Amino acid sequence: MTTLTIKQLRYVEAAGRTGSISGAAADLNISQSSITAAIDALEADMGFNIFTRVPAKGLVVTSAGQQCLTLIADFLSKYRTFAADLSAVGGTTGGVIRLACFSAAAAVFLPHAIAGFQRRHPGIRFEMVEGNMDNVAGYLQDGRADMAFTYREAVEEGQVFHPLVELPLFALLSADDPLAMQQSVSLEELADRPMIELNLLRTHNYYSNFFRRAGHEVKVVHSSSSVAMIRTMVAANLGFTLLNAKPIAVLDQRGGFRAVPLRDAIAPRPFGLVMQARVRQPRAVADFHAHCEEMRTAGGFEQMAVRLK
Repeated sequence: MTTLTIKQLRYVEAAGRTGSISGAAADLNISQSSITAAIDALEADMGFNIFTRVPAKGLVVTSAGQQCLTLIADFLSKYRTFAADLSAVGGTTGGVIRLACFSAAAAVFLPHAIAGFQRRHPGIRFEMVEGNMDNVAGYLQDGRADMAFTYREAVEEGQVFHPLVELPLFALLSADDPLAMQQSVSLEELADRPMIELNLLRTHNYYSNFFRRAGHEVKVVHSSSSVAMIRTMVAANLGFTLLNAKPIAVLDQRGGFRAVPLRDAIAPRPFGLVMQARVRQPRAVADFHAHCEEMRTAGGFEQMAVRLK
């Protein structure tokens, strides 16, 4: 068998993950011919097709090819651990940490957490991907992320949840709404106002259902998968929304809206760090995990919460 390089294996893995040669080339920022050459070399060595080329569908993985891709992904994961550990020999921590984060919460704490970590470990580079709760858990499962930040209910079998903060519900209201001046607000007070709902997988109707369970009618007039878009619509006085993680602009106090705690007795939502169980992590990943635990102990994730005084 011809010796394949780590780089070629990465090219083949990217082709399988993205489902196309063009997608893999864009993902790795290389030429399509490099992806094609890597696939051809591996298929020639193996003696069977890993992919079939289907017009208008791109690459379709064969049954044997799926076994190969699983082995390649497992090998590359172990290689990343080896490379990160090797770079840390002698006490100089280096390497890449790949983070996945629930998109509605990422901007609130990740820059602060990364900045604090890099002051102590300047050799670390971060690669980040955002998604909904299903995506985030999936990124861990398929090896695209070393750790994920999301809510407890997104954790899948074979994953471990490390709680970082409890996030109570709050209302995001236009600054022009009289309720925005109150110290707190109730579901009953909000029920007769138009609502803009965050609409993601596992969060579809999540927030409006709190009204229904409390016996209140609710009028959802708009929905969006973007917290930034919802924030802009609330500032334009098109309605209110309910959230758990405080949008970053609320911290800046520059928008035309205000985050108001909810008085209703609703359990807060646990948010934390998720990792694959029984997986030995590279030293850089373990160090960042420890850094997040230090932040939690010091209350560093409290900036995500809107609490009753």
